[in-house]
Amino acid sequence: MKTLAHTILRLRYLIISIVLLLTVFFGYFIKDLRVNADVLGYLPDDDLAANLFKEIGRNYGGNEMIIIGIDGKEVFTAEMLELIRQVTDSVRTVRGIGYVTSLTNVLDIKSTEYGIEIGRLVDEWAIPEDASSLENLKKYTLSKEMYRGNLVSEDARSTLVVAKVLDGANRTDAVEEIRAKLAQIPFEGRFYYGGMPVTLLELSNVIIHDIKFIAPLAFVLICLVLAMGFRNMRGVLVPMFTVLIAVTWTMGLIGLLGYEITLITNVIPVILLAVGSAYAIHVVNRINEEMGVEPKQALIRAMAYVTVPVFLASLTTVFGFLSFIAGSYLTMIQQFGLFTAIGIIFSLILAVTFIPALLGVFHKSPSAVAKAGSSNKIMFTLTNGISHLVFNHQKLLLGIWGALVLFSFWGISRIERRVDLVDYFKKENIVQQSEKLLKEKFNGSMPLYVKISGDVQNPEVLRMMKTTQDFMEQFSYIPHSQSVADLIEQMNDVMGEGKQIPDDQAKVQQLWFLLDGQEIMEQLVSYDLREGIIQGYVASTDLEVLREIEVNFSEFVAQNQSNDFDLAVTGIPIMFKRLDDSIIRSQIYSLILAILLVVALISFLQHSLIKGLLAIIPVAATLIILFGTMGNTGIPLDIATVLTGSVTIGIGIDYAIHFISYFGNAYQASHNIRESIEKSIHGSGRAILINLLSVAIGFAVLLFSNLVPLQRFGFLIAVTMIISGMAALTLLPVALLMTGEKLEVIFRLKDRILKKVG
Repeated sequence: MKTLAHTILRLRYLIISIVLLLTVFFGYFIKDLRVNADVLGYLPDDDLAANLFKEIGRNYGGNEMIIIGIDGKEVFTAEMLELIRQVTDSVRTVRGIGYVTSLTNVLDIKSTEYGIEIGRLVDEWAIPEDASSLENLKKYTLSKEMYRGNLVSEDARSTLVVAKVLDGANRTDAVEEIRAKLAQIPFEGRFYYGGMPVTLLELSNVIIHDIKFIAPLAFVLICLVLAMGFRNMRGVLVPMFTVLIAVTWTMGLIGLLGYEITLITNVIPVILLAVGSAYAIHVVNRINEEMGVEPKQALIRAMAYVTVPVFLASLTTVFGFLSFIAGSYLTMIQQFGLFTAIGIIFSLILAVTFIPALLGVFHKSPSAVAKAGSSNKIMFTLTNGISHLVFNHQKLLLGIWGALVLFSFWGISRIERRVDLVDYFKKENIVQQSEKLLKEKFNGSMPLYVKISGDVQNPEVLRMMKTTQDFMEQFSYIPHSQSVADLIEQMNDVMGEGKQIPDDQAKVQQLWFLLDGQEIMEQLVSYDLREGIIQGYVASTDLEVLREIEVNFSEFVAQNQSNDFDLAVTGIPIMFKRLDDSIIRSQIYSLILAILLVVALISFLQHSLIKGLLAIIPVAATLIILFGTMGNTGIPLDIATVLTGSVTIGIGIDYAIHFISYFGNAYQASHNIRESIEKSIHGSGRAILINLLSVAIGFAVLLFSNLVPLQRFGFLIAVTMIISGMAALTLLPVALLMTGEKLEVIFRLKDRILKKVG
C-alpha cells in the first residue's frame, strides 16, 4: 500500500489530468440520456408470457389502452352523447391511436323486423334528443353486459372512451396530444385519464422532476453535513468534487452505451452522492489524522492504512448491487444493479487515487489541518459520550438493542408485498384518481389474455373460447371478458336459434360473413383466422389475486389442450406476479450473497473468523430492525424498497469494516482491548458519524420525490443508516469488549500453563 501511495504521489499530475479528461469524455454523453418509464418494456426476452404479451400487442392493434373517463353528469342526454362523440372523434385523429371505442361508435347486434342488424349502438349523426328515445337507449344499454360496467357505469353518470395505442407508437406523445385536444372541448364535468400509457407518462414526468430537483438537493445537504463534520472547506470540496466526477462518469457511461433512465436507475445519482462520498470521507478523515507530520509523508501513511478497508467496504457494496443481476425479473433492475456497482467502483478508484493526487498538489500545512480538526467539539462530545456508554452501561445498551430486535421480529411477520404501479403515485395524482373511478364504477383496466391457436371458425374452437370466458368470469375480480365467440352467439340468438355456437361450421361461416369488415374483428382474431384471443380485464392488484390467476390459469391451459387448438395465457396480472417473485428472489439472493461475502472479507482482513462473525452483528441487527420497521409502519416490499436490504448491508458494513480495521491496528500497537476500543471509537467514530449523517440526509431527500416507493426507500435507508452506524459504534464495541476480554484471559491462562510445563 505504501508503494501504491508513493506511485500515486509521483504521478499525481498525470492522474489529475486523466481524471479531468475522462470527466469531459463521459460528461459529453450525458446529453444522450433518455427517460423510459415503461416498466413492462423491461420484461426479460426469455419469458414466454412476456413474449406472448408483446406478440399480442403487435398482432391485435396494441395491448395498451388510454382510457378517458367522463364523469359528473347524466350520460344519456343529447348534450353528453354529443360530448362523447366529440371526444371520440378527437382521440381518433391522434397519431399512434389505432382503435377507439365509446358509446357513440361501439358495435351493436340486434334483431329488427327485417332480420339481423349489425350497426352502432348510437348513430353519431342522429343522436336522439327527445326524453323518450334517450330513456329507451339508457335501458337498452344498461341491459347488455358488454356495455354496462365497460363503457357506462351502472348509475349512468360516468362513461369511458377507450383508445388502443398501436404497437411501436409513442405512447406518451399520444397521451399528451389527447389531453391537449380534450382541453379545448368545453365541459363542466371532469376528464379522467387512465391506462398504462398515462401511468408511464406520469412516471416520466416524476423521473425528470427527481433528476432536476432531488439530486441537487442531496448534494447541498451532504455538503452541509461535511462542513459540520470537518469544519474546513477541504473536507467539503474534495469528497463532493470526487463523487460528482463518479456520478458524471456513471451517467455518461449509461448514455454512451445507449441505455435509458428508468424508474429505478434515476436514483443512481442520489445513491452515488450518498454512498460514494463515504469512501472519500474516510480517506480525507484519515489524511487529516496523519497530518502531524510532513504533508506528503502523512498522505503516504494515511493511504497505506485506509486503502484496504475502503477497498473491502466498497467491494461488499458492489457485490450487493451486482446480486440484482442474477435475481431480478425486470432488466431495468438488473441495469440498476450493474451501473450502481460500476459507479461505486468509480467512487473507489477516485477515492484512493484522485484524492491523494489532488491533496498532494493542493496540500495544507499540518498546523492548519490540526487546528481545523481540533475546533470540532461536537464530534468529540459525541464520540466521548458513546465511549462512556460502551464502557459503563453495557447491559443498558444490550437491553435497548435486544428490545429493538424483538419488536422488529413482530413487525417482520406483518410485511406486505405490492407491485401495483398505481400505488407509486400520491393520492392527488391523476393516475390514482382515475384508477379509483375505474375500480368503483367500471370493470378494471388490467388486460388478461388467453390466446387460442386453431381454426377460429371451427365450432369446437369457438366453444373453447366460451369455456375460457366462463372460466374467467367465475372469478369476481374478472367481471367481464370478450371474444369473437360472443359475437357469434349473439348473432345466432338474434337469428332465433338460441345463444349458442352453431354445430355446423358452414353456419358459423355464414354468420361470420356479416362480421367481415367490422373494426372489432381485427382486435379479436388474426387476419388468416388461425388464432384468436379472449380478453378479460382484472379489477384487482392484490397479490393473492395475482397468485390465484397465475396458478388457476396455468392449470386451465394445461388441462384444455387439444388436437384442434392450443391455449396460452398472458397479461399484465401475470407480469406483475412475475415481478413480485423477482422481488422476493432478489431480496434473498442479495442478502445471502452480501452476508457471506462480508464474513469472508472481514475474516481475511483480520485473519480471524471470529472477527468476521463479529462484524456481522451490527449489520444483522440493522437488517432485522429494517424489515421490522417496514412491517410496523406498513411500508410494503416493492420495486424500490426491495433495494434496501442490499444497500443496508453494503453501506452498513462499511462502518463495521472501518471500526474493526482501526481496532486491529490499535490492538497490534497496544495489545490492550479497552484502550484499542476507546481509540477506535474516537478515531473511526468521527468518520462514521459524518458518513452516516451524510448518507442518511442524502437518502432522506427522496422524501421529496413524487413517487411513493422512492419516498419509502429514502426513509428506510436514512433510518437504517443511523441504526447501522450506531450499531457499529455501540453494539460492535460491546461484543469486542465481552469476547475480547474473555479471549485475553484464556490466552494468559494458556501462556501460564505453557510456562509451568516448560
